[in-house]
Amino acid sequence: MANKVPNNIARFRKALNLSQATLAGRLNISVTQLSRLERGTSSLTQERMMELARAFEIEPHELFRYATSREKLELDLMREVIVQLDEMVIRLGISLSPQQRGDLTIALYRLETKFLSEADLAEHEVDLKKFEDMVKALR
Repeated sequence: MANKVPNNIARFRKALNLSQATLAGRLNISVTQLSRLERGTSSLTQERMMELARAFEIEPHELFRYATSREKLELDLMREVIVQLDEMVIRLGISLSPQQRGDLTIALYRLETKFLSEADLAEHEVDLKKFEDMVKALR
């Protein structure tokens, strides 16, 4: 098993609204290789670090500064669950009490993240559409 070095590649990529395919294309590498770099399971050469820094318009050391902790990743995902749930509730015309909204937010968050490692959390994109029928049942 490879040693994992926490980095902020995925965070910077997402902040610029770049897909893995787009960034991989700019770096002339495969999406698989980029995914490995983001998870820290593939070695990041000095040359590749410089290319990433140029792509993100940052200093190279920022790729590793304040590497995202699990708590930060979880809070970011929780926020996304809340936003998507609120959008879904409005779209479906459902009225939830604060207790129901809180319980549903926690339940959906748990379903989304139950089996995710920290590396998977960093790459995970929340998509609650798959739970829409469950939410509709609350009507």
